Amino acid sequence: MKLLLLLCLAVTFVYGQQDPGAIWIPSPHYNSRNGYSVKWLIVHGTAGGSSAVAIGEWFQNPASQASTHYVVGQDGTVVQCVNEGWAAWGNGVVEGGSDSWWGVNPNWVSISIEHVKSNTDNSNELTGPQAAASFNLIRNIIARNPGIRMAYANGDGGITGHFSMSPQSRARCPGPFPWEQMFNDLNGSGQPTCMGSATTALNIRAEPNTNSAIVGGVPMHNVVNVRAKVLGEDILGNPYWMQLHDGSGFIAAYYFNVHITQPGWCY
Repeated sequence: MKLLLLLCLAVTFVYGQQDPGAIWIPSPHYNSRNGYSVKWLIVHGTAGGSSAVAIGEWFQNPASQASTHYVVGQDGTVVQCVNEGWAAWGNGVVEGGSDSWWGVNPNWVSISIEHVKSNTDNSNELTGPQAAASFNLIRNIIARNPGIRMAYANGDGGITGHFSMSPQSRARCPGPFPWEQMFNDLNGSGQPTCMGSATTALNIRAEPNTNSAIVGGVPMHNVVNVRAKVLGEDILGNPYWMQLHDGSGFIAAYYFNVHITQPGWCY
């Protein structure tokens, strides 16, 4: 019996809790990373639920068929459900319009964090304690996993939301998130730019009107970065157009679904 207890303690030490102060509620829902290294950190919103512990207990339930590595409660409680060395079942499938770098199962190359949001549309803002706990957790995760860039995600790694790989079914995940505050807290960069996705296939115009030349296109659900919102031709009651971050042209704001709400002009 003593030998079994020592073995259990050893397994918990090696495969269990990693973040200081986190409550360990292990989920059975994880797999090998299949030899891949961690490069991305994915933030989520729970779209319902009352506490980090309750979500952690749900991830233990075989019926959930889901898990993330961590859950951050609105009171700042942090729960860990899967060891960072394993692939949690948090990021679903890669959908049409996803960011181009998702060539393999996102779970194999990412660490995922749920944020408790009681509203089923993920419309809650993070509370102060929740944001502070999340930022501290993210800093600790990156210290343990230096392959994650401390910057907004691109093909080399970084931090993004669930919408990045599932822009159709998870366009509102994580919902409102203090991206600018987080990046300032982490490294003072103030990243990222305004970001969203196209609600339909769009033409990129040379100027903010439909009479100007077509210079490109954006497929439906594709995630795009924009650097400015300008007045132009009114489209179904919305006179604004979004200038693409690379300066290549404009898309009508009416068809732009905002994912990241900083800076303030993004909405």
